[in-house]
Amino acid sequence: MSKVEKTMKKSALFIAFSWLLLMVFTVVSANAENISAHTPTSKNMVYYPQGCRCCWFIWKPQIHCGKVYCEEGCC
Repeated sequence: MSKVEKTMKKSALFIAFSWLLLMVFTVVSANAENISAHTPTSKNMVYYPQGCRCCWFIWKPQIHCGKVYCEEGCC
């Protein structure tokens, strides 16, 4: 393989890698959501109709609640 062929191969790899990075950046940018959409508001907050929530879970042998709280804050 001559020196010119090696240089051409490196250039082709560099161009392909550059295009790949550009495509990834474009896709990620196009699919980015508005950051304010992730902040909790009265419209998207979760309400628990039963009034109580589980602080922590016991996972074995079956998943069940280890401690329940029904006020602000957790255990």
